[in-house]
Amino acid sequence: MNVIEYGLGDQRRAEVYVNRLMRYLLDPTEPHGMGTDFLAAFLQELPDTAEFDEDTLDLSDVRVTEQVPIKDESDPDASIGYADLVLDIPNEWFLLVELKFSAEETGTEFYSQATHVDDVAVDGYASGQYYLFIHQHDRPQASSDTFANQSWRSFVREVLDPFITENALRYPQRTTTQLHDLRDDLQSITNMTTRSAADEEKIALYLEHIDAIEDVQAAFDDAWESYATSWGRDVAQVLETTEDAITRLEGEHFPEVRVARTDCDDERWIFRANGGDWQHVFKHGWYKHETSLENLADRADGSNDLRIGFYHRMERNRDLATRDHTLKFNFRNMGSNPTAFRDIYAELFYDHQSEFEALLADTEGLVTGNKLTLIEATYDIPVDSHENYFAAYTAALHEAFVDLICTEPELIQLMGATFERAVSEYQSP
Repeated sequence: MNVIEYGLGDQRRAEVYVNRLMRYLLDPTEPHGMGTDFLAAFLQELPDTAEFDEDTLDLSDVRVTEQVPIKDESDPDASIGYADLVLDIPNEWFLLVELKFSAEETGTEFYSQATHVDDVAVDGYASGQYYLFIHQHDRPQASSDTFANQSWRSFVREVLDPFITENALRYPQRTTTQLHDLRDDLQSITNMTTRSAADEEKIALYLEHIDAIEDVQAAFDDAWESYATSWGRDVAQVLETTEDAITRLEGEHFPEVRVARTDCDDERWIFRANGGDWQHVFKHGWYKHETSLENLADRADGSNDLRIGFYHRMERNRDLATRDHTLKFNFRNMGSNPTAFRDIYAELFYDHQSEFEALLADTEGLVTGNKLTLIEATYDIPVDSHENYFAAYTAALHEAFVDLICTEPELIQLMGATFERAVSEYQSP
């Protein structure tokens, strides 16, 4: 994406440039190295008036398209319009975005009444339809009440600036340059105030200390990668030390613990610390070969397995864990399961939704209504009360394990019984 030179009076050319760069940076399939990070930041900071109410945890299926044809098939005389950007997940939701600078507002009334987006019926998006108008700070807002309004100044201040400050060092230099270019050009095109003296001082400090900053970042990255393979051992040790019902075991593949139960059989729990993004905690017997039904602790050859379990993510949720000191610890009907099995388990789970909700009442867990991640729970990572960050992360995992597993035998029994029934139904001819 080369920087395009243009005069500030050529607003149409400016719109085309920003439109293309916005589409590129928002699209998780493009090679900018940000994945869905920028897309998530954009969606999470939409104006409240957009009433955007969709899950932003997994945005990998979102499509981002520019100059999308919009039609009103209820009006044979209506012409076709072209929306600047459309973000959508097919059959679920779409967000139509109009980008304007000094040009007069046109089109929002038509777009809000249109019946089809890129030949797909608007009412075919079952979850939601959303509309956003991004405009000059001192220009007229959208004429249609269906559109939420956001100024470019607000977009830069609330989305772009914080994102660059918090994430720029994590991405390829080319992407960082593109993000800075977008901000600088938006400020220029829309006549925003120039950088403050404080901003200039921060930039100078950054350039002066860039080697030290990169060294610090590299040291933390190395420590994070190491912890991604050792957290299971650390959590098992803390659990054995602090919980009378738990005994640490030497697992064949990963660290394990035994949880003693009074009214049912003891349980083996496996901490699958594999160094990747998805880090799993699951009960022995919740991971089976698809055909032989042998109990597993790791992926079967050809990934022919059926599994449920708890998980935390060490890449997708890294910023949340390090910046906000928050651990997301969820229960999931794994996305790698065969589609038929996923559907069976989800249906059986929600047949017992009221029971699950009652059992979760005294925990941090909440039933989501989703088919894959069925229960979500959030825990503080208590950095101030531990000697280092990773000890605090271990403490949060310890709290999650005690909260959802150790003290909730009936919850675990219901999860397991539902899994066994789903396996049986899946195996039935």
